[in-house]
Amino acid sequence: MAEKPPLPPKPKPPLPPKPRPPSSKAPSAAAATTRPTPAHATNGTARPAPPPPFKKPQLAPPPQVLPLKPPPARQYQPPHPGGGGGARKHPRYRPPQRHRRGSPCSCRRLCCFATGVALLALCLALAAACLAYLYYRPRPPSFHLHPLSPVRLRLPNSSASAVSAMDATVGVRAVSWNPNERVAFVYGGGEGRVALADADGDVALGWAPVAPFEHAPRTVAAVAFVAAAKGVVVDEAVAARVRDRYRRRQQGFKVVVDTHVGVRVGKMRTGMVPVRLLCDGGVMAPRGGEGGGPMTKCQVYLFRVRWFSLN
Repeated sequence: MAEKPPLPPKPKPPLPPKPRPPSSKAPSAAAATTRPTPAHATNGTARPAPPPPFKKPQLAPPPQVLPLKPPPARQYQPPHPGGGGGARKHPRYRPPQRHRRGSPCSCRRLCCFATGVALLALCLALAAACLAYLYYRPRPPSFHLHPLSPVRLRLPNSSASAVSAMDATVGVRAVSWNPNERVAFVYGGGEGRVALADADGDVALGWAPVAPFEHAPRTVAAVAFVAAAKGVVVDEAVAARVRDRYRRRQQGFKVVVDTHVGVRVGKMRTGMVPVRLLCDGGVMAPRGGEGGGPMTKCQVYLFRVRWFSLN
């Protein structure tokens, strides 16, 4: 039996081509599609071409968003005041003008400046007053009331009614001593009043004007007037007490003088201020001794306020 001839050897499949490293410049898609097929692929089974390398798509920049502009303000145009038909032309609107005020900073500076000037003037005035007081050493004058003379009280001995009418004449004389060496006092005109002192209340007898006078330094001045009254009505009990005290020369009186006083230093003179002279506890002069007897000290009040007494 004849031997079978050997089979021809099977052709070895071709090795796949080695991948080429990607170049810096990637070929375009059209060049990759038109790349020629290698020669070893024509023999035998045809192999598909390798896929092109992945290319990251480039993102487009985001669109720029422009800010929205507000619509233009519409100006208000008031209607034309004139009447009649036809087209009217409206005037352009003009906002009301505001008056410009001064800045608060300038007002504050002005107030601070005025306050500073006032404080400085006050300090200078106080300093001048202190220096004047230390130099002149002013002291208030003192007043004393002499025993009242003449005193005439006319009362009926008996009355059928419950009241009595009294006539009175009282002479008043007060002396003043000025202890200052450079300060003089100037007194203006005023009035003096006299009243009977009684337990049930003072009984006013009348008033009289007081003449002005000047009290020189280191001198004695006198204030004198005579008060008269007629038909002063008092009840019978008061009339009986007054009649008894008058006979024994023990009737008490109250004297008040209201006037004005100023100060004179050399040729400089101050203004006049109200002053009151109060003499409480005046007594009658003894019989036969006109103006004799002890004197009563009086109180002097400026502005007619008791707590501001000079004595």
